Amino acid sequence: MRLTEITPIYVEQVPEELEEGVLYISDKYDVAVHLCACGCKVKTVTPLADVAGVPGWKLTGTSNVVTLRPSIGNFSGEKPTYHAHYFITNNKIQWC
Repeated sequence: MRLTEITPIYVEQVPEELEEGVLYISDKYDVAVHLCACGCKVKTVTPLADVAGVPGWKLTGTSNVVTLRPSIGNFSGEKPTYHAHYFITNNKIQWC
């Protein structure tokens, strides 16, 4: 089931078991991680710092309400027709 909202939680380390509908944010490791908002439960990692010269995502907001840019796109090779593409704006999932 597609999500319409996500809850940010700040952690030092991202847990191994992720909860659906939670955006885990680690300032220490400059990363935000969540399960794909389409409901497929694919782990989605968005670096918040540049990696090998590629700019990371930008996280803005407060501890309770966040926006993550650019959009999140998950594409799966085993199912060529599968894809998920969305923005996170003020904790809301905006589907493209």
